[in-house]
Amino acid sequence: MKPAFLKPRSQWLLTLLVLTVVVLAGGRLIALSVNERAEQMRATAGTLVATYSRSIERQLQTLARREQPAGARVELDQLLSRLQLGRLVDPEYDFELSKIDAAGATPRIFVSSKIAPLEDGIVSRIRIPEAYAQDLPGGYVRLALRPKSGWYPARELAAAIALLAVVAWLLAFATHDLVHALHRARDALALSRRQLQASNRKLALEIEEKENLQKSFEHSRYHDAFTGLPNRRYFMDQLDRALREVRTRRRKRLAVMLINIDRFKLINDSLGHTAGDELVVQAARRFQRATSQLECVLARWSGDQFAVLVFDVASPDDALDIAMLLQQTLHQPFDLRKHRLNVAARAGVTCIESGLQRAEEVVREADIALSVAKRHDSATAVAYQPAMGGSAASLVSLEADLHIALQRRELHLLYQPIVDLRNHYVAGVESLLRWRHPIEGMLTPDKFLALAEEVGLIVPITRWTLLQVCTLAAEWRHRLPRERNFYVTVNVSAAALRDPEFPAYVAQVLKDTGAPPETLKLELTEGGLINNPGDARDILDGLHSLGIEMMLDDFGTGYSSLSYLQLFPFSYVKIDRPFVDRAGSAHANSAIAAAIVQMTASLGLKSVAEIVETDAAAHDLQRMGCDYAQGYFYCRPLEAEEAFKVLRNANSWPLAKAAAESDTAEDDSPTVSEVVVLSDETLMLPAEEVAARMREKMREKASHE
Repeated sequence: MKPAFLKPRSQWLLTLLVLTVVVLAGGRLIALSVNERAEQMRATAGTLVATYSRSIERQLQTLARREQPAGARVELDQLLSRLQLGRLVDPEYDFELSKIDAAGATPRIFVSSKIAPLEDGIVSRIRIPEAYAQDLPGGYVRLALRPKSGWYPARELAAAIALLAVVAWLLAFATHDLVHALHRARDALALSRRQLQASNRKLALEIEEKENLQKSFEHSRYHDAFTGLPNRRYFMDQLDRALREVRTRRRKRLAVMLINIDRFKLINDSLGHTAGDELVVQAARRFQRATSQLECVLARWSGDQFAVLVFDVASPDDALDIAMLLQQTLHQPFDLRKHRLNVAARAGVTCIESGLQRAEEVVREADIALSVAKRHDSATAVAYQPAMGGSAASLVSLEADLHIALQRRELHLLYQPIVDLRNHYVAGVESLLRWRHPIEGMLTPDKFLALAEEVGLIVPITRWTLLQVCTLAAEWRHRLPRERNFYVTVNVSAAALRDPEFPAYVAQVLKDTGAPPETLKLELTEGGLINNPGDARDILDGLHSLGIEMMLDDFGTGYSSLSYLQLFPFSYVKIDRPFVDRAGSAHANSAIAAAIVQMTASLGLKSVAEIVETDAAAHDLQRMGCDYAQGYFYCRPLEAEEAFKVLRNANSWPLAKAAAESDTAEDDSPTVSEVVVLSDETLMLPAEEVAARMREKMREKASHE
């Protein structure tokens, strides 16, 4: 049934009812307000009349005492008229000072602010002086007060009534409009009900399509779009379920593997992201074929990583074997956009037997093992060990300390002399970065530079090093004789070569410190050039135009590409430890070192051997024709002032005597003249092939002898 007030004939009933209620309630409120206001004004008037009464009594006593010495008695009326009540009483009140002679008699008014008697006033008694007490029966007069506007002002009462009328009209109008709105809502509700029924019929037709789409959505939610493999969410759900099964002894042992594709970013940068996606898809297909006979879950973990969950693996060694099997599937070259590429992978493996760990902890262990595999060139698959977790925590702590190391001035530079092997004096020094860690002690660069590059601190550290070195070089230039030439080398990271503002910064540092450009040399590794040779060449050309010479550091440990020596403006080549420190004990290493020295000389560059630690190696380097050398055999890294003293006394360097003695010393290690003189054609071959040919020549020579 519909409510009666919604019927057309009853539209005004609710309006009248609301109007009546509002008027009655408003009238009641106004009445209460009037009474309350009147009570407040009466209380105020009572206070005032009591105050005025006491004041009048005091004035009457004062006037009476003044009249007594005169001898003539003044009438009470005259005495009361001298009170000047008009000044005493508040102007907003009417007052009346009167007496009553007998009960029911008309009061006698002495002083009044109105002509007519004052009615409904607040009355207070006033005692008159004793000298006039016989004039009044009771010995007192009364003072009456009443507000001029009455106990409730008519204006305020009219305003309240007008406000009530306006409110009542507004509510009545709103109620009438509400009734019409309810009618309209009823009609709209009926229309909506009809539309809803039509929508329900249409929705019933779409439910089947939605159910079909839901299956597709669920698949997309838990699977990777490119490879079709399960994604990280699905993998974590399955791992969590498997851990519960291990806890309940329904499964024995689980193995989790994280497999990372090497050089994936380089492929993306050089061939494009499409080629990178194609590589991931092909790798996923190979992994699927390799794991088809295993009870496992293969998922894409991230851009260049896959995750494998193997159920009921027999032992940790079997888990490592499975990881290596997956790595072997990548040995066949990949065809990517008309390019054939060889791709390798690293794997981190962890085994779970108790099931007490959370899924996140298991994956973290595999990730830590993968990080260890990445840091070791020889290790391709690494099983997690509990000690690795502590190393990871220490690495996190070290990262936090590294962020504030520059602010705390914990970074420090040492300087290792570089000896000119031809002229037997100290030609310069290499700046070596150290970190004075407050807990770990003195840390070498291999302990924190890779971490600094990962967290984006390598560029600030490189700039700090350049500023310190240039400041020191300017000071040394001022303290050394003008004819004494020297240089200081600074190792520059790959991240600095990605900064287009780096040459401008170096130029500004040279200008600010006043260091001559020829006193600064920059050392760069092959790894810092391979990622983006074009941009690196532009930056190195800009530095070379400033008068700064470049050194190719660690030559022979990486790609050892001769094209870099021709593509980039290098003036020096530094030969790393594997070709120097065993030169006096192995013919092959000495042969390779000799090959690199001759190749460097043929290209018009100068060779610098580093990490020279034995007397035999030093003698061999001189006979090979190496230009410069450094290492503990000559001098350990020194503090700045000690290094300056070495530079200042370079001509009396003790190694000059050692070098002279080496010319007459007998040594069985092969030299350049004893082995083979390299042709220009041979120089264009990779260093490994040159070394192989030299070994063959040596074997032939040994057989002839």
